Amino acid sequence: MEKLVFFCKSYDKDMLRARRMAESVHRFNQDAIPLYMSVPDKDLAAFKECLAPFPVHFYTDEQLLDISAGANGPLPALFPPHLIQQLLKLEFWRTGVCQNYAWIDSDSYFIRPFDTAEFFWNDQIPYLIQDEYDAENELARLQHVPRKVREKRVRNISELITRFRGLFGNSGPFVAFGGSTPIIWSCQVLEAFNTEYLKPQNKNIYEILYEYPCETQLYGEYMHYSHTQVLKPHPHMFKSYYHADDFYISQEMGENEYTLSKEYTGICIQSNWARLVEKKNNKDRLIKHTKEFLRALGLIKFKK
Repeated sequence: MEKLVFFCKSYDKDMLRARRMAESVHRFNQDAIPLYMSVPDKDLAAFKECLAPFPVHFYTDEQLLDISAGANGPLPALFPPHLIQQLLKLEFWRTGVCQNYAWIDSDSYFIRPFDTAEFFWNDQIPYLIQDEYDAENELARLQHVPRKVREKRVRNISELITRFRGLFGNSGPFVAFGGSTPIIWSCQVLEAFNTEYLKPQNKNIYEILYEYPCETQLYGEYMHYSHTQVLKPHPHMFKSYYHADDFYISQEMGENEYTLSKEYTGICIQSNWARLVEKKNNKDRLIKHTKEFLRALGLIKFKK
């Protein structure tokens, strides 16, 4: 069993980004930390061909969902597609290939050499990647963004943090656990979350993720609640361009990979704004809205 691996959930539209990420891992990975990737079965052959120059271990999404179903029962028929990628990240621990994994999205890549020690406080305890979130400071940082836009962004994140703190009854500073990848997760913590938190409440991972749809905040707040491991916070390791304006401001400041490498291990260019938008056909729109309507009626069923 590996002490640490990288895990990436990707799909066809992110294949070239995934190749850039895999190339950066191969180039800068001083300890040869293994890279695992999960893709839909229909995309597997294309990914293997595209990423052939780099050492990548592949799972299909279907394989991981089958492993998850063995513990949680079948995935509910109306489970939202956008949550499946979060589910795969939360359930990768069940493969048994590692003790810890740093999951990294296709839109992230390394810009300088790194080793295993950068992800750990000591030989056994991985860092908990987090940043304190101050709404006033964030509003000031976003002063170049239209007022209504920046207020909405800050309000949404503040409300998200508040909701997850309420789930576990946590107090103290507001903390955000997303922002950018890689994010380090302990398999020991994820197993405890399932057996010591969810099971006594007669819930499974499908249900809690549907009710609280943010995998990073779920893991982080549970860590602060349970102290399953010693808490050793660490700021995000990658420079994140979460919105297009973050990238534009960085360019105006003259930042580049060389200057950023003095402070950051890598870069995350969020694909939610960096990808060309494809117009959906009417059939896809109808299917999506129909399922949303059925979920709103409470017809999604979870195994008890």
